[in-house]
Amino acid sequence: MAAAPNDVERAWLDAEYNARAGIPDHQDIFARWTRDSATLQDHERSRAKLDVSYGPDPLQAFDVYPARHSTGADPLLVFVHGGYWQSLDKSQFGFLAEPYISRGICFAAVNYRLAPDVGMDEIVEDVRSAVGSLYERAPEYGADPAQLYLSGHSAGGHLTAMLMSTAWPELGLPADIIKGGCAISGLYDLEPIQNCYLNDVLGMDIATSQRNSPVQHAPSSSAPLLLTVGGDESSEFHRQQAEFARIWSTRGLACKVVDQPDGHHFDAVERLGEADDPLFGAVFELIRNA
Repeated sequence: MAAAPNDVERAWLDAEYNARAGIPDHQDIFARWTRDSATLQDHERSRAKLDVSYGPDPLQAFDVYPARHSTGADPLLVFVHGGYWQSLDKSQFGFLAEPYISRGICFAAVNYRLAPDVGMDEIVEDVRSAVGSLYERAPEYGADPAQLYLSGHSAGGHLTAMLMSTAWPELGLPADIIKGGCAISGLYDLEPIQNCYLNDVLGMDIATSQRNSPVQHAPSSSAPLLLTVGGDESSEFHRQQAEFARIWSTRGLACKVVDQPDGHHFDAVERLGEADDPLFGAVFELIRNA
């Protein structure tokens, strides 16, 4: 069991993981995401399925943006938002759907209950439930359940990695339900999170942080994984990714790091929705060449 950090170590961890502190215009960025997503929702109003419930809580819901000119059996890319498991909303990330739905890929954005109302175990279970529901309901949206891909940013990157390590048959679903994943600026070892300011809201104990750390779990299938992080993000985000990539690769699994030479924490996720960016290209290739 690791010792609790001293004040100097705690201050360093707080600074390393406070992604918003180094982005003074982050509220403007969030407002732009909200506006751009509202514009897309208005444009897709006749096709989009918004606030589809997968559980009794209002946050247990997802938005689906079917592919334009659907074949009726399109790939499905599911996106899990970040916000350090305690903020943000699926409705802010609809703008990411545009380059996918225009290229024959159905896009879904997932919500989940947030801390401190629920703990990490419940958050992980929510996203598993959401993906299970999307798998079962995919034909309603013109999507093929056998072509389900997962992506997520920050806390959503953590949740993406956790779901790729899920024993799906125990939940009555195929072991290979997820055909590939992309984790952006993810958190794969929660011990530093448990030891910094974020845990004031999350309330994890050591056992919870270990139970929900992807570095502690073998994946449930051999689905390929893309990892990426903004080039200008803190050393801890880069360390987390490097360590997880090493672990994934040593297990003989397909893992590709998509380098971002620059960009902060929020640039990193925006690139998922930019058709001329290498990150979009890598995700599109993953889906189309599976």
